[in-house]
Amino acid sequence: MKVEMLMPKMGESITEATISKWLVKVGDYVKRDQIILEISTDKVDSGIPAPVSGEVVEILFNEGELVNVKTVIAIIESEVSSRIEIDKERSKENVSLGNIDEKSFTTMTHSRDRFYSPLVKTLAEKHGLDASVLKSISGTGLEGRVTKEDVLEYIKTKETSSTQLEFKELVESPTTNPTPIVTVIESSTDGDAINWGTQTTITLPMDNIRRSIAEHMLKSKKISPHVYSIQDVDVSAITKWRNQHKLEFELKEKTKLSLTAFFLEATAKALVKFPYLNSSIDGNNIILKKQVNLGCAVALGTSGVIVPVIKEAEKKDFPSLVRSFSDLALRAKNKKLRPDEVSDGSFTVTNPGLYG
Repeated sequence: MKVEMLMPKMGESITEATISKWLVKVGDYVKRDQIILEISTDKVDSGIPAPVSGEVVEILFNEGELVNVKTVIAIIESEVSSRIEIDKERSKENVSLGNIDEKSFTTMTHSRDRFYSPLVKTLAEKHGLDASVLKSISGTGLEGRVTKEDVLEYIKTKETSSTQLEFKELVESPTTNPTPIVTVIESSTDGDAINWGTQTTITLPMDNIRRSIAEHMLKSKKISPHVYSIQDVDVSAITKWRNQHKLEFELKEKTKLSLTAFFLEATAKALVKFPYLNSSIDGNNIILKKQVNLGCAVALGTSGVIVPVIKEAEKKDFPSLVRSFSDLALRAKNKKLRPDEVSDGSFTVTNPGLYG
């Protein structure tokens, strides 16, 4: 049977998306949940999985075309319905995942909360990850599904943690004098390489992110006047505390401790104390917001910035705030954010300290 693949709706405010790249061509056989194209919206870039296994018989839009959500973008020839196919895959997994205990297996294959693809479950078996571990992995796929990359990233982090624990034992040895660890971040001075040829000017279309930045900046100027206030603050006590506890914190929380994290916590507490700063304007009305949805600008190389949002930051303790920011920043740079993670921000923090 022929299955129509639709352009997915990536968020409440998303009505269209640009096809960035097709990863398959007509005639290719694809598996269910295999990423077969990449799309770009004005908020995030995402990989889109195949809805069923089968042969790609038709691709209806080219790369670079803007497509409305819920529009048919491809047709896949499938011999069975997706429901029958899932049952068959689960039947195969019942044999191939024999090393997983029955209770754990039932949770993995029949959980109503999550569906795991055969590839993910095979990786889980290979690396000894049971159902409880899979459930703890944050999914970056469509609708929060756990992808192969998510599992591999978890395994990589786990291996790194083991190495860090060995290092901690080494530096805490009585016969060893620990030396301070200094992280040096080098800024690149190389510009973009442009092949000018005989031309004196080149016209390039903006990508979705640049266009969105331009539109939002202009809209912001129209809605409210911009006021600037600069204050010098002595953070030597914070710097001292960070230097004393940085290694211990990173070993325990599995993430780096940057100065930005302290600014985020201070901002969240301040917005609770001064709620008018955590508000927006709608015509002649001021909308006060109880939840502090804290945005933090993340640079995307030379392509612009994106602002992932830490939802309900006022409820998070310091370690949770650090983990949330680190996770969002990493996935922002890897283009793995979900639309809901870059929306509904109530206040934004940016730290250009790297650039002096």
